[in-house]
Amino acid sequence: MPAPTIKIAVVGPLASGKSSFINFATETRESFTETYIPTVPVRIIEYEAPSTTRGRSETWNVQIFDCSGDTKFEHTWPAMSYKLNGTVFVYNPDDKKQAEELNLWYNNFVEKPNLTEKCCLLVASRKNQDEEDSKSDRNLPLSTLFSDIPRIAFNGKMDEIENIKQTFVDYLKKVIAETSRGQEHDERFK
Repeated sequence: MPAPTIKIAVVGPLASGKSSFINFATETRESFTETYIPTVPVRIIEYEAPSTTRGRSETWNVQIFDCSGDTKFEHTWPAMSYKLNGTVFVYNPDDKKQAEELNLWYNNFVEKPNLTEKCCLLVASRKNQDEEDSKSDRNLPLSTLFSDIPRIAFNGKMDEIENIKQTFVDYLKKVIAETSRGQEHDERFK
């Protein structure tokens, strides 16, 4: 029997730090690149993740869809959100336009695929900003859609890499657990 698969979308406004965050979280890269290269329209990262769910050890195939923040690719979003198990939102909390734009991403990557907030993560990305600045309360307010979604800060500092990786592993465990519950529920009611 093939390993079960979970599909995670990493979404947010253009140039918000989505690829940088996922590069750090999945150990694809451990430092920022100096030049900005926009994702066109999606980059897919695949790997296997071991998991223990309800006393059962198994390996899951993880597919991460690192989606372009350019809305000109909006026509591709239904395909990217098809059979989606989780969504990671990345945005710059100092940019009012980005904070407002998150609602569009929420609609397309949480509401339309019918995800729960348990399968979401919100990343406030401030590239190379001082730790003191990142702890300030100057984050722009988000809509109430995001009030139940766990949040983390991401600054791209070398000393935060281990914490980012662990947070992402914990997030994947939650998504796997929710996906397993949903699959068991579906099997019982077939």
